[in-house]
Amino acid sequence: MKRSRFIFLAILIMAGCTPPKEQGRPNGRALATQVKFAEKFRVEKDDIIVKEPWPGAVAPISYSPDTPPQRVVVTSTTHLAYLEMLGVEDRIVGFPSTQYISSPVIRKLVEQGKITDLGPDGSMNLELLISLAPDAVFAFDMGSESTILDKIEESGIPVIYNADFLETSSLGRAEWLKFFGAFFDKEKEADSIFTSVVQRYDSLKTLAAKVENKPTIVSGVMYGDTWFLPGGQNWAAEFYQDAGGQYLWKNDSTSGWLEISFESVFEKAGEADFWIGTSTFNTKSELAGQDTRYTHFGAFKEDRVYNYNKRLGPTGGYDFFESAYTRPDRVLADLIFILHPELLPDYDTYYFQKLP
Repeated sequence: MKRSRFIFLAILIMAGCTPPKEQGRPNGRALATQVKFAEKFRVEKDDIIVKEPWPGAVAPISYSPDTPPQRVVVTSTTHLAYLEMLGVEDRIVGFPSTQYISSPVIRKLVEQGKITDLGPDGSMNLELLISLAPDAVFAFDMGSESTILDKIEESGIPVIYNADFLETSSLGRAEWLKFFGAFFDKEKEADSIFTSVVQRYDSLKTLAAKVENKPTIVSGVMYGDTWFLPGGQNWAAEFYQDAGGQYLWKNDSTSGWLEISFESVFEKAGEADFWIGTSTFNTKSELAGQDTRYTHFGAFKEDRVYNYNKRLGPTGGYDFFESAYTRPDRVLADLIFILHPELLPDYDTYYFQKLP
């Protein structure tokens, strides 16, 4: 979500929680939203149903949007991107750890004092949040945030659970734009934007499908004694395949993240053509400084190491963890250019760049 380390580690938290009560309200608006790719929410008449509000949830939560909220708190940088795409970013009044915000538009709102920093997301300042009097809090729960979210609900502020991070496909995750569109009465805008993203993604995927040579790919880095990398059914693995690459763990059945020893990774991927995704390491020297064994990889030697750090915010936030989930077409274009530059000769990458 907000931090690369968070992406690698927090997704592994699978603690279950007791589900909150149904959040549906009477007199909801009739919704025209249709869901094609997302698997974790659906729309039925005037209800939005989040099927799995957090990992391991035993029951869905139903919402019936009525009056669009005018003042909201959101808790993930990915939420920011959805709201900015819909043109309602000015309704954000609070956010945890604003230093991780990359968007110039939303950073300006922070600097103007229109968005209040609520402290770390795991221990937000509850009194400060309540004092902002938001109409709703859009939250994500990895399975360990329920205590503070329950307290927010007890204060009378509705909590709306977003589970986009549980989607296993890139287009499924991006389709949560429609989820926000329904709450803010921006369904037509959300549908139009998402349709354009899908069309471009499909066009790029078709282009890459023509290649015969599919370079091999390794991803991730070490944390402690363990290498974290995407499972074979993870959305990142899907990108590598759709870009005309051969992810070396593509046959793995895991949709989350794998934890493997360095030796096992090196044995399988020591001669991989490309190394894509190096967390917070932005240079090869930084990688080597953490573990000299990285220098033995063929991709390291051949200068084929890439990271999603091209767009860093002024206070250190990665735009990749903010807007990339809403624009899988941009991610795919970047990866196609990296693996097969001849297919997009005039393209300039948006998120990824080669590590110097």
